[in-house]
Amino acid sequence: MVGIIVKTGKCARPILLLVLMGFSSALSSRASAAQEQSTAAAALEVVPNVIRFQEVPVGETYTQAVQLANPGQTPIQINRISVGAGFGISGFASPLVLLPGSSTNLTVSYRPKAVGHLAVEMKIITSADVAPVTVDVTATAIGGAAELSASEANVRFEDVAVGGRSVKEVSLTNTGNRDVRISRISVSGGDFSVSRGGQVSLSPGQVTNLEVGFAPRETGGRSATLSVFAGAATPAVQIPLAGAGAEAAQSAIRLKWEESPLEAQGYRVYRSSEPGGPYQPISTGGVNSAEYTDTGVAAGHTYYYVVTSVDANNYESEFSEQITAAVP
Repeated sequence: MVGIIVKTGKCARPILLLVLMGFSSALSSRASAAQEQSTAAAALEVVPNVIRFQEVPVGETYTQAVQLANPGQTPIQINRISVGAGFGISGFASPLVLLPGSSTNLTVSYRPKAVGHLAVEMKIITSADVAPVTVDVTATAIGGAAELSASEANVRFEDVAVGGRSVKEVSLTNTGNRDVRISRISVSGGDFSVSRGGQVSLSPGQVTNLEVGFAPRETGGRSATLSVFAGAATPAVQIPLAGAGAEAAQSAIRLKWEESPLEAQGYRVYRSSEPGGPYQPISTGGVNSAEYTDTGVAAGHTYYYVVTSVDANNYESEFSEQITAAVP
């Protein structure tokens, strides 16, 4: 600073005081600016600045990623992070030093034990300030429900020839709001079987398909129960099964059709005991030629057939026109 001294005899002292006061003001201004710059340089940035968990089923664990960033010019040491009961923090080890321009990620989890709403604060203790950095955390818990539903209330097979086999498909859907793990599927009763499905986990809305088969070894009615277990001792789903074994015909039905274009890699044959379906697959795997012999027919019955073609990507065509065959 440059001071101008004016010679005014005995009144020179006030000029000196003015010079000192001006110098003191400049020092104060610079110190204040330096403090503001230091505070700004040590600021911690949290993204997102509000953490929300919405409609979390009781007993389920939901997680959310949170980023801590140091946009300033001096290092920040994170000493401790805490959050309310019911919440957890992973991916953080104390102390953690964030260099200027760097960031780190951690995970906040929420596992509710009861239905309700929570509002807490996540507190982050750093070297930048005595007061913690706070982040609002809100959560809503809803009742958890793991439910399985079947596409069929019961499955019935109409007059399957002794020695033959008929297959029907059943879908299982998770209609709840939490994951369901199917641990076991069983069939009580002879001549019935189940394939596919097995041990599988279903997310809410997810579907798995089962193949229920009936292969009678003698004539007459049969019954059984299909049970699906989801970890508990009692079945989550039970489906009654019924079928009738009929006397096998001494003859078979031979089907022929026009070959599809070159892109067809094979065919599937379907049969129904009712005109217009529903049709059930009777060919095991794909049929490579444009003909198929159905030996699993019962005497004195009429059957209705359709065929589809399958390409290299396992895409299936629409049904062909239906044909009818009567067994003597």
